[in-house]
Amino acid sequence: MTDVPKYLREPPVLRPAIVGCLERRGGVTEAEVLATVMLLIAEGALEPRDSKRRVTTIAAAHDIDVTELRPALDKWDSLDSLDKELVTFLFGALGGAGVLSLPDLQAAARHRPAAFKAGLQHWKSLVVARAEDLGLLRSGSRTIAGKAAHEQHEAFKRYLHDFGTLEDEPPIAVELWGPYLAFAVLFSLGDRVARELGLDSPSVAASPNLAVWKVWFGLG
Repeated sequence: MTDVPKYLREPPVLRPAIVGCLERRGGVTEAEVLATVMLLIAEGALEPRDSKRRVTTIAAAHDIDVTELRPALDKWDSLDSLDKELVTFLFGALGGAGVLSLPDLQAAARHRPAAFKAGLQHWKSLVVARAEDLGLLRSGSRTIAGKAAHEQHEAFKRYLHDFGTLEDEPPIAVELWGPYLAFAVLFSLGDRVARELGLDSPSVAASPNLAVWKVWFGLG
């Protein structure tokens, strides 16, 4: 065991997919997909834009508000290869569309389930392979290095869970809350952290990123 403090306040250095893979001992779920997308938004690699879509139902046609994501081309070369693979897969699932939205992604998964599942499984296998290449996992078990990294992640998870009840205020500037939310979703703490950060308050509602978090978190 390593000498890790009870709380660590800085997000993990590893990408969310690897952190989640360690958390689940080689398992990779949709949470890793969501957290990766959210961190890419926070880092500016995916740019959100509010848009409207016309939806036709039996009753009538009406417009709905959606958040579209577009890759920031100036950041593409610096992305981690796992992030590139996921972005390429998600946008490719939409038939080469230049924007990504949750309704579009849901439609792609519904209309082409086999292809979508295969693409997602391929990315998940890449995540596991990366964790093994880093010496963190072996045959679904954490190595010594993996256990040490996991202990640090657990200290960060405790911080996310408990910071609302700590005596001091959480040292999270508004411009930094995106990464905290991204990692919180890996630990099933997204709703709690969103509430603690006041994401439902009117003052935060003006944030251009709030719609993105609410859509991808299912908070809206």
